Amino acid sequence: MGDTAKGACAHNRYAKLCSKGGEGSLKKQALSKSGSTARAEGMSTIRIALTANSIAALRRAAADCKACDLWKTGTQTVFGEGASNARIMFVGEQPGDQEDRAGRPFAGPAGKALHQAIAEAGIDEAEVYVTNVVKHFKWSPAERGKRRIHKKPRYSEIHACRPWLDAELRVVKPQVLVCLGATAAQSLLGRTFSVSRQRGQLVESPLAPMVTATVHPSSILRAPDDESRHAQMRAFVGDLQKVAQFARRRAA
Repeated sequence: MGDTAKGACAHNRYAKLCSKGGEGSLKKQALSKSGSTARAEGMSTIRIALTANSIAALRRAAADCKACDLWKTGTQTVFGEGASNARIMFVGEQPGDQEDRAGRPFAGPAGKALHQAIAEAGIDEAEVYVTNVVKHFKWSPAERGKRRIHKKPRYSEIHACRPWLDAELRVVKPQVLVCLGATAAQSLLGRTFSVSRQRGQLVESPLAPMVTATVHPSSILRAPDDESRHAQMRAFVGDLQKVAQFARRRAA
């Protein structure tokens, strides 16, 4: 099995773990707290992730998720949002500082860049769902001041949060899945996937009829000067125009 297929089979893996005899393995993977009460709470939220049939139900259950330790430092779970029958799903890495405070994905500067690009690419926001592979903000305190500095999530944290993303894919059933940045792309399409080499290409995957990857909009904001930033934004809009074409092709 190739890396893309490996990255796409998590839902089946978790479903098997919930079958007879598999609960012990699921507990070890999904729970970080000890004690029978914590285990019961964790198993309950994971079962909901596997069986709930609406985004609202998933969001309510995810609010209490303690499958990894990020809930201890995050303000709240930041679940996905958008049309429950969206044709296009965008998946990023994790919520940032502003998203953590607001409780909404892509609510900060990177989100503003994403939504601007979506509009410029001619994509209707009513057909979009946005989320992240990790639902809690991972951060460390700045050496000075009160700023919270983004930290890349570990594989174990991505893995613990995977049932929620699989559930979102199952409920929304997007026609086009867009991975934003390396963390999202590698978690869904395999660790050897390279956004720089495979950006904008269609990738065969059981996750959605059409799957592709591009940069995370936060990378555009880190450009060294205005000229570079504008050039990167144009390229990003170009990628999303391809996404719009993919979506129209599926609807035809």
